[in-house]
Amino acid sequence: SAAPLFLLHCAIPALTAFTSVVGPSAAARSSSLRLRSTAPPPEKEAFQRSLLASQIANNAKGGRGDDIGIIAKTEPEPINGNTNTHTFGTVSVNKLEKLYDLIVIGGGAAGISGAVKAAQMGRRAILIDKPKYDASVLPNGLDLFFGGPTGLFSKALRDVAGSTNIAAMKAQNMGRDVIWKHISNCVVEHATKNSEGQCKVLAKKYGIDYLQGSAQLLGEDDESNIAALKKFENDLDDPEGGLRSVKVSNCGVLDENGNLLEDSEAFVSGTKVLVCTGSKATRFPGIPFDQSHRIFDSDTINLLGYLPRSVTIAGFGLIGIEFANIFNALGVEDVKILARGDIETSVKKLNMDMDVANELLRLLKKSGVQILERTSIDQFTYVPPPGADDEFIQMKLSDGSAVETDLFLAATGRHPLGTDKESGLVSAGVEIADQGRTANRGSVTVNKKTLATSSKNVYAAGDIIGHPALASTGKEQAKRAVSAMFREGSDAEANHDEFLSMGSIGVWTVPAMGYYGMTKEQAEKEGYRVVEGTARYDMSLRGRVFAPDGLL
Repeated sequence: SAAPLFLLHCAIPALTAFTSVVGPSAAARSSSLRLRSTAPPPEKEAFQRSLLASQIANNAKGGRGDDIGIIAKTEPEPINGNTNTHTFGTVSVNKLEKLYDLIVIGGGAAGISGAVKAAQMGRRAILIDKPKYDASVLPNGLDLFFGGPTGLFSKALRDVAGSTNIAAMKAQNMGRDVIWKHISNCVVEHATKNSEGQCKVLAKKYGIDYLQGSAQLLGEDDESNIAALKKFENDLDDPEGGLRSVKVSNCGVLDENGNLLEDSEAFVSGTKVLVCTGSKATRFPGIPFDQSHRIFDSDTINLLGYLPRSVTIAGFGLIGIEFANIFNALGVEDVKILARGDIETSVKKLNMDMDVANELLRLLKKSGVQILERTSIDQFTYVPPPGADDEFIQMKLSDGSAVETDLFLAATGRHPLGTDKESGLVSAGVEIADQGRTANRGSVTVNKKTLATSSKNVYAAGDIIGHPALASTGKEQAKRAVSAMFREGSDAEANHDEFLSMGSIGVWTVPAMGYYGMTKEQAEKEGYRVVEGTARYDMSLRGRVFAPDGLL
């Protein structure tokens, strides 16, 4: 007797495809990279860093002669002996000595959304972020991954795959190195535009300070926090409410003359703190990540430095599906996905409608992607070290077959960074969810209405609080958290669980796929009378020409 429930699921294809040769971006033209770590990196990380460094350095050499000097034009002229060339991620010591309304830890999509929301409410905010990779920081301080979602690299690769005719490049006898050079140039350009754009929006439009460095939340009883409370006692609207302090190491602090104090340490205080430190790839034992530069997880894949000849992906989740589709679109003909269970069970875990899932699977198989159900890695029989003549990884699968691959990606999920010692959340009194639950292992426990943590004046949003760990969801969570902490409008009483129950998911495949709400089966279990309809893009003339595989 319930009212009919209409379900909307869609697979949205890219409507246009162009062949393009995009030149290197101005911000990427540099012959050197700022490596900020003083400790020697592990062999694999050093090798991968050198690959990314080579890509960015080669971009500098490959630029046109009339625009190589663009970077220098963006850097300030020396004033009063100021030789600082860092224009991003630095804050003057005078600003840091004043009280902030909000300190945001983490410069991803959620962190930036929270900082902007605070500025829109007239609050003074600072965003503190540590670059994921030293090699991704340009000499002017620009972090190529700043402001982007966790999967920025895959999104950029997807866009390149959709705008570049790899088959045509191969037909012109272009080698794999040349093709990858073009791909990497485009990816760096995408990342540079995103990062520069975010920095300019923060600084020029909203007056938000952005400090590069490693942030550690201090406890209320920490000596530095107690000292800050005494210092800013007269600046607090509610002295009883207190404040929180954050220790920032290896940060970009500018002295009174504007000179950069290298590897300095600063203490920043604010009335509220928003933690948006994200998640990291889950690594299962038995996979020799540190033995080869050809074995990746969903974090280290960002440092990919070559176009693989074949790809094997362990995991039939969103990350695995995205990368399988992207590598296939980039012209990799041999792409395999290893799924521990059967496809239908895996799809239902993703809350995916079967009609949309079947269309996605049809397109994957049509393009040549192999999906091996109920199959896992039994043993890595040969793992090539960097520089080895035999570059293929050799594996034995659970069904007894042998496989060799040029790249292995462990897409085995991600987990929040709540227990990360560097951030100091646990020692500062922030409660972490039950460690026994794999899906939310290390997630910060928050109030369902306000997203406040168990630690006074500390809130959290994004991947750090667990499911669904999407950029779009994290941005909304951050906005609601800031509204709640400063008590603005209806968002201050918004129910976090109700928002998550909407179940909006986006999958960056080619074509892209998105779905929202309950599936037909879920709705029927809830007692709804369900009416379901499907409209295919090829039913319209334009869709038939440009996007015949799309559907609603």
